[in-house]
Amino acid sequence: MKKLWEELLEIAKEYYDENKCFYSKTKRGVYKIKYFDKDKIVIKKFNGLDDVLTKNRLLINIDRLIYGIPWNIPPSIRSFLLLHPKIKEVDGNLKLVVDKDEVSS
Repeated sequence: MKKLWEELLEIAKEYYDENKCFYSKTKRGVYKIKYFDKDKIVIKKFNGLDDVLTKNRLLINIDRLIYGIPWNIPPSIRSFLLLHPKIKEVDGNLKLVVDKDEVSS
């Protein structure tokens, strides 16, 4: 979980430093990283209030990612999580896809 959070912070840093946008699945939502620190990532929506993904929120819902259980999160956070190479959408739910090599080590 700690490694996953650190990787998400790296993605946030990259998008923040390069002032890059990311989009919702339907391309109707446009988002940017407004702010991040060691415990939270704030996502700026261009049409509404900002959304916040905290380390604690991710920790509480990590089982939902591991097992692909439905998780009611804002589209901006969902889109941000999908930027991570190991998080995929499976049957409409987010799922953490782990390599077999990582599980055995």
